[in-house]
Amino acid sequence: MNLPPADTPRVLVVDDDEGCRRAVSRVLAAEGLRAVPVPSLAAAKEALSRDPLAAVITELRLPDGEGVEALETARRIAPFIGRVMLTGAVDFQAVQDAVNRGAVHAFFTKPWDNESLARGVRGVLEQCRLARENAEMAARLADRNLALEALVHERTAALERAKRDLQTVFDAWEDPLALVTPDLQVLRANRAWAGAASLDVREAPGRTCHVALFRRSRPCEGCPVPEALRAGASAEAALGPDQRVQVRPLDLDGPVALCWYRRTGNP
Repeated sequence: MNLPPADTPRVLVVDDDEGCRRAVSRVLAAEGLRAVPVPSLAAAKEALSRDPLAAVITELRLPDGEGVEALETARRIAPFIGRVMLTGAVDFQAVQDAVNRGAVHAFFTKPWDNESLARGVRGVLEQCRLARENAEMAARLADRNLALEALVHERTAALERAKRDLQTVFDAWEDPLALVTPDLQVLRANRAWAGAASLDVREAPGRTCHVALFRRSRPCEGCPVPEALRAGASAEAALGPDQRVQVRPLDLDGPVALCWYRRTGNP
């Protein structure tokens, strides 16, 4: 006797009529499926707890209970198992209730047409396969989103540490330092610069350097910032009889000048 391969999809067939179980099993075998026939609700629950199954086909009325209970048990154990009702009971309210409860994917009446039953079972198995794959894809996407969120959090924390480190370096410098834009707006300054401008260091960003530092309404005469940024080269200039500034161009998402202010005669 030729036995089906061990990995053949298994379908639980629940019916107290042995002839019905055999007939459905033949339909399934013709579709390359392996039937697991049982005669009762209790046997169906035992099989569901023991064997991995692709689908359940059950009669509505069983000697020891309702077939819909077998379908609901199957759904609870394996959400993507196919659930088919094949019944001779003319109780459309019970069938409708089962459908409304989400326990049934397909419904057939006895006597059945073999081709229609085979086609219906194939459709249910395909529906369940797609639902399972969609759920797995959603789970993988959720895992990737969590990983991405963790990476963003890590990068954000790294940026915050870098900003703190930069401020620490700035503040450790005894002379005034500031990052200045081409229109002479301060992006960041150290405590020495803020002290010279009589500001809290947190108030420095957004200030115009010549206004905050020298109380001048116009840019300092000979200010090297614009030309250094245009040329992309370091520059130095006197801002008064006892004040000099060294400028080094940087590119921080745009041109920025690192300005180092020194009193004349300082090393």
